[in-house]
Amino acid sequence: MFHERLKQARLKNKLSQEDVAERLNIARSNISKYENGNLEPNIKLLKDFCKIYNVSADYLLEIEETR
Repeated sequence: MFHERLKQARLKNKLSQEDVAERLNIARSNISKYENGNLEPNIKLLKDFCKIYNVSADYLLEIEETR
């Protein structure tokens, strides 16, 4: 699922939720909500996640299997 891949990508990059929140200028609690499936990012934020984690949107959205 998207939220699981989002968390996996963050952990593979050895980033904390706080690190990501600071880079995106959003609350750390929102990162938690995205990773728990309680909130979905808009397209701009999805692109930002892809840049930070160095993954494709297809990977995060489970359109493709590999990074």
